[in-house]
Amino acid sequence: MKGTIICVFVILTRPVDAKLLYLCASSPICSIEVGFYNAPTTKALLLVIGGLSLLSSVFQIKADFHLQLVPHLTTHHQFWRLISSHFVFSTSAEVLFGGLIIYHLRIIERLFGPGKYAAFLFVSAILCTFLNIAVLVSGSALGLNVLPAGPYGIIFASMYQFYTLVPVMYEFKVFGIAFTDKIFMYVLGVQLIISHLPGSIASSTCGLLAGAIYRSDFAGSRRWRFPTPIVQLANKFLIPMFSSSPAIRSTATAFENRVHSRTSDRPAQAMREYLDVLSTGGAPQGGTPRPPSDEQIATLQAMFPNTTQDQAVEALNSANNNMDGAVQLLLDRP
Repeated sequence: MKGTIICVFVILTRPVDAKLLYLCASSPICSIEVGFYNAPTTKALLLVIGGLSLLSSVFQIKADFHLQLVPHLTTHHQFWRLISSHFVFSTSAEVLFGGLIIYHLRIIERLFGPGKYAAFLFVSAILCTFLNIAVLVSGSALGLNVLPAGPYGIIFASMYQFYTLVPVMYEFKVFGIAFTDKIFMYVLGVQLIISHLPGSIASSTCGLLAGAIYRSDFAGSRRWRFPTPIVQLANKFLIPMFSSSPAIRSTATAFENRVHSRTSDRPAQAMREYLDVLSTGGAPQGGTPRPPSDEQIATLQAMFPNTTQDQAVEALNSANNNMDGAVQLLLDRP
């Protein structure tokens, strides 16, 4: 369903030309290699959230997962809702858009690595739990008494990492208005934000705040990892269960070949080469290795403040400009 959701939305709302349709199909959230290669945490998260959401609908217990200060927490002391609310969506639309966002945010797991990404999700969930309680306590005077069920916190904490770490690959204009390739992901995020007004706005904001707190390394949150025994158990039982082999790259469609032959859009070509690097772990197919870009070097130095420019360049060269490989090399550095 490459670009299906976005392209259908654009087609139904206004007439577009072939170039805009091509940009929809070649956006990062649509053209990154399909599959869960190097993203076992994302695969497990999607299966858990999708499965529990389906079961809650089948057994008609969806009303047992949203957060409400009175009476759930203060009167009935149903504190288990603070945990269960992160794992179940209450509507099929939320499952669709939330699942799409989680799936395409696997690029963050490939940048972090499965272990660090799992630790990030855990820290984000804890931060969002405390922020949700603060919102319910302070928002009761404003009429905000209910927060919808669903992993809004970890989704938008990951969206903050996407905004901060993933560079813009190209820009395009629609009716004279400039957009970047990341707009397609933000459209899905907005759809999720407005799904359960006003509670969804509050939950999404808590997620963004949790993502910002994590990036600031408050109380060492970015350096926290699961204890070694838990990591060993996960590597022995969970990683083999949820790991995936590389997906077979499909050939370009006739439509894409026609559009590509009529355009010399160099930013789009650079974006495709970058995605080839992410998916193949090496140089772009059919080409020679390119020197690291300034954006790649700046991203590595932002993630590793103590890393010099020469060290970042050396890591990128060793990994053939593969950001995931370069990050792993820097993480393994003594």
